[in-house]
Amino acid sequence: MISTLLSLALALATPAQGRRPAPPDSLRVPILVYHNIQPEADARGIRAPDLTMRPEAFAAQMQYLKDHKIPVVSFGALVDALEGKATLPPRAVVITFDDGRENQYRNALPLLKRLGFTATFFPFTHAMDRNPRYFTWAQFKEMQQEGMTIGSHTELHVRVDKMKDAQQMHVEVAGSRDRLREKLGDEATAYFSYPFGALAPAGDSAVRAAGYRAARAYTGGPWNSIRDRWRLKAVPMTENMHRFVQVVDPDAAITVRAATHKTQKSTTKAPTPRKADRR
Repeated sequence: MISTLLSLALALATPAQGRRPAPPDSLRVPILVYHNIQPEADARGIRAPDLTMRPEAFAAQMQYLKDHKIPVVSFGALVDALEGKATLPPRAVVITFDDGRENQYRNALPLLKRLGFTATFFPFTHAMDRNPRYFTWAQFKEMQQEGMTIGSHTELHVRVDKMKDAQQMHVEVAGSRDRLREKLGDEATAYFSYPFGALAPAGDSAVRAAGYRAARAYTGGPWNSIRDRWRLKAVPMTENMHRFVQVVDPDAAITVRAATHKTQKSTTKAPTPRKADRR
């Protein structure tokens, strides 16, 4: 009887031959978003904390991931997991960069390579080989060979919620994908990032029609499900290290906060009694 029950339990716990595991309802895998990685003197008026970061601050965040053994996985690996095709290690994160600025190549890529991290870069394709402040196609090919993923950020960095003309939407969304395929091959045409994080139903429809596998928004937090495929939530990064730890390592952040509170409480001196209270 016991062996029969055990066999039944194993049969229920083991997926049928050839059957994919059911997609998880939701996964906590923060998609980190970076823009300019550059010295403060090179910011050129870009003061928004989520749009520019000093190289040393970026290095501190990446080193935290390495030191605390937080797995960095690809954008595609996350989509695979959301589809139920694969599993991810606990505490995994995804690293992404928007706009295709050359300072990412100069100040972020060498560190990513040294630490063995992968990342996804979303350029707007019109700037490539035209503006020295942006990547070249040759640099992107080099990055692909080193394990990085390239996606689309439209052709001219236009908000999808502002585009009223269907032809313009097609050029920005599908046209940028065609350009990536022409220059970098099919592997660079799977993922899309919305400029400015602006969302609209027409944008979702255009992304699906263009053949992208998934699309990333700009904010929303660290949790995603397969229902979010066309506007995956993400977390814009700033130099605030405490906030970074809260996002990528929440258990550690709680432990540190509790320890700090305990220390502060134990070191608080009792008030000196007044003369009238002394015996």
